[in-house]
Formats: sequence, structure tokens, C-alpha cells
Amino acid sequence: MSFFKNLIGMGKKVVVGGVDLGSNSTKVVQMVKTPSGYQLARVAVGPTPAMTIKDGAVVDAKVLADSLRQLLDSSKFVLNKVVGTVAGQSVVIRPIIMTQMTEKELQHAIKFEAERYLPYSVSEAQIVGNILRKTIEGDEKSMEVLLVAAPNEIVKNVGEVISQAGMQLQAIDLEPFALARAVQFSVTPEVFRQTLAIINLGAGSSTINIFKAGTLRHNRTISVAGNSFTKSIGQSLNLSFEEAEKIKRDKGVIRVEKDATPVAPTSMRIFNVIIPVLNELITEVQRSFDYYRSRYRGETLDLILLSGGTACFKNIGPYMANELGIPTQIINPFKNLVSSEVPGYTQEELDAMAPILTVSMGLAFRAFA
Repeated sequence: MSFFKNLIGMGKKVVVGGVDLGSNSTKVVQMVKTPSGYQLARVAVGPTPAMTIKDGAVVDAKVLADSLRQLLDSSKFVLNKVVGTVAGQSVVIRPIIMTQMTEKELQHAIKFEAERYLPYSVSEAQIVGNILRKTIEGDEKSMEVLLVAAPNEIVKNVGEVISQAGMQLQAIDLEPFALARAVQFSVTPEVFRQTLAIINLGAGSSTINIFKAGTLRHNRTISVAGNSFTKSIGQSLNLSFEEAEKIKRDKGVIRVEKDATPVAPTSMRIFNVIIPVLNELITEVQRSFDYYRSRYRGETLDLILLSGGTACFKNIGPYMANELGIPTQIINPFKNLVSSEVPGYTQEELDAMAPILTVSMGLAFRAFA
């Protein structure tokens, strides 16, 4: 079975859930389509067992599957078909220039072209190409193609986790496409047609994705992420990782220039500790933006959208907007659907979890296109 065959584009079958296996937490959502619209039916978030995911890749499918099954059972999920995702440094998503050819010719040629860009053998990977631009200004015989590749083993392991947890895997998607799908369902068509930087601030890594009118133009994974903040706090305050994570969530506040709101002493101390990490994050994001502008001369970025657990860090949106000079918002994939009857959660609690569930929501939305 080729889990990659429907990677670009959206499937036609109904999928009842999205499973996002993160390095720190596992997120699962169940959705249904009603006459009144899309409805969020159930949500489950639990810790990912230590050492089961490394650099975005599953390394212990059995332990992770057992944990996923327990999470689903405790939340009383009844899932049959789901969409999963693969991510990490070994997943290659990049625009490349190739000689003009048909879509059919491209799918044959892309495997030979991919040898120049992959850190692993093309025979050990699933590879697809998607035409972004049929002509290049100044080079009429070339076209721009989005190369997408992932090692077979990574794709296979995600499938094993889901099947061993008692669910049927309908497809495996990639994180950037899941993010874009969640955004598309939560903003107006006019906003979605703009040039958007969708930044997923995860625990072990973060991804910077730039979309123009829904087409992925840039994807990059960086190591600055939620754990970077936690480690900095732990080292400076002599706390364990767990203690530092708790104080980050409970007391962490990012100070925004020109904001005169008083900040508690503990929160101010935390902010001073994490300034180097914040600076590194801004530098990496700016580097991606500069690269995008140099590749697509004359292009501008209209809006930054944040997702992931670290997007919940208080004031990180206003801080990034101030530092980068671009309007910044937190993604809320629940905005245009019914989510008031999810067992075990109030609407306020769901809204607070929205950035964390963005990828899993995007995976579930894949069912309804």
C-alpha cells in the first residue's frame, strides 16, 4: 500500500479522525459533518512516551501504539479511519527548478532529480513532485516544482503505530499541508489568498512554512522550539525539566516593547532568562523570510500565523509582530465549526488548546475535501 499516493491534494473518502504524534504529546481529534456544518466530536491529548519519537521519526512503534490505544480508550474514542502525519528533518519539502515537462513525465523524472537533494537513497523513499509554476520568468524552458520526499521507514512506522492502536489508516499527510488546511477552514478566502507564513512552534522543533494563495513556497525546520525555552529556564533557575516546563506554562510572559502592563517579578525573571532563545527564534524566522524574498523578488509577506504548543506562550504573537514588522495571529481551527459539545472540555478550554490541535485538525479536515 502506498501511503504517499494521495499526499498532494485531498482525498475523497470520509475520515473520522486526525492523529498528530508529537515528540512531547500525542493529539487526536474526531470530527463529523452535519447538515449545519463541521462538528468537533472528541479531543484527546496525552504525553508521548519518552524515546518513542526522535527528530520527528517513530523509533518504538509498539510502545507508542500502546500509549495511543490507552489514550483513545480513556477518552472513549470510536475511530475507524484516520489520517496520520510524518515530519522531521528527514522529510524533504522544497521548490526546485526543472526542465518543462508534463505532469506524467514529472512523476518519473522527479525520482532522478531528487538524488541531488536527498540525504538518503531514492530507492528507500517515497517521492512525489507537484508543478508550482509552469514557466519561469527569464527562463521559458524551465518550471518550478515542489519536491516532496520521506524515507519509507518513517512512513511505514507511522502506519504501524496507527494500525497497532486499532485504527485503519486512510492516508498519511505532511505537516505543512495539514497546517494550511486548518488555516483554510478558519480564515476568509481573501486572507487565504494572501502570502502567509504559518509557523508551527512545536516542542522539539519548529517549522516555518510560507504559502502564497494556498501553494507552499518555502518549508524549513529549525531546532528552536518549546523545549529550548524550557531548558533555558531550567538551567538558569536550577530546576528539573518538568519543573521548568510547569513554571513556563504557569508564570511565563513575554514582555512586549511599548506594553506598559505590569509584569510580576517571577515572570520578569523568566522573560530575562529566555531572551536569548527568543532572539534566536526571531533570527531564524527572519532568515527564512529573507531567503523567500530573495528567491521571489518583489514578494511580500502579509500575515504570520502561529500554531503549536509554544504559540500558547503568553504574548509571543505580539512580540513576533513587533520584532518582524508583520501582523501576527494565533491559529484557531475551531473558529468556523461547532465545538461546544466536546465531552470533557468547555469552549474556553478548547480555545486555549486550539494552537496545539491545529495539525490534527488539518488532518481530520482532509476527509471532507
